[in-house]
Amino acid sequence: MNNSPLHCTPASSDNPGDSPHPIDRFFWREQWRQLKLAHCAVPNYGNSRQFWGNKKKVHTVYTKGNTNHDEITRTRLDSMSIPDGSRVLDIGAGPGTYAIPLAARGCKVTVVEPSPVMRELLEARIQEEKIENLVVIPKRWEDVRVGELGEPFDAVIASYSLTMMDIGEALEKMNACCRGTVHLFWFLLPPAWVQVNRDLWPFLHGGIFPGEPTADWLWQVLYEMEIYANLQVDTRFPPSRYANVDEAVEEFLQRLNCTTPAQEETVRNYFQTMLRQDGDALVLGDGTLGAHLWWSTV
Repeated sequence: MNNSPLHCTPASSDNPGDSPHPIDRFFWREQWRQLKLAHCAVPNYGNSRQFWGNKKKVHTVYTKGNTNHDEITRTRLDSMSIPDGSRVLDIGAGPGTYAIPLAARGCKVTVVEPSPVMRELLEARIQEEKIENLVVIPKRWEDVRVGELGEPFDAVIASYSLTMMDIGEALEKMNACCRGTVHLFWFLLPPAWVQVNRDLWPFLHGGIFPGEPTADWLWQVLYEMEIYANLQVDTRFPPSRYANVDEAVEEFLQRLNCTTPAQEETVRNYFQTMLRQDGDALVLGDGTLGAHLWWSTV
């Protein structure tokens, strides 16, 4: 496989006026960047570093629910087929969802995790499960140099951690430090919280929430790089479940950076309308699909 940048020329035409514009081999990479730049213009939105550095927000959002989390983790690990004893890089590893079970199987795992909250959770699991063959790099992937990672990895994982503005640069670095397979997990369809943000942000803060790029964009970026990734539909995310309206309001007051009684009333009115009864719980949306993209670097 040739992983050098794709070079394209416009199709020929007898009439110069009919010639199409030259194909932009960085089109999807720039689309991704522009959408991430649009987040910077959203009033009071903040950034991913601020979010993942806030212990209350992380515990409210990330650690909520996940009753079938272990089953999903096993399914994804099976889909990656990483042999025991492999040298593995896990980018944005969170609390060690994959890093801990891989290390327990004898893999030599390097974790890149910028969030101090997540590193605290990861360290607790390392101590609890007496994991020794795991190294943590407390940086963003954007700030890591390939040279500091040592020998190439047999597998590189980035699972729902693709918040980088320059996604092309991030992917090039993953490819450069891998001698086996790269595995990416990302949203195939927008998650429910994206729709909530789109609905409420203009009323709460002004401005329009631009949404998030999805896995089809990611595949297009890779295609422009002449990396022809496999794509498989990932485990469906179940809809968020809440015991009552108050629980949903509490979560999204954090997500939406609400600080005033008027904002809380807006959020409460929204969820009183949008949540639906399902057995003994209230649910938001219908769940969503993720995608597993992977390719070999050799």
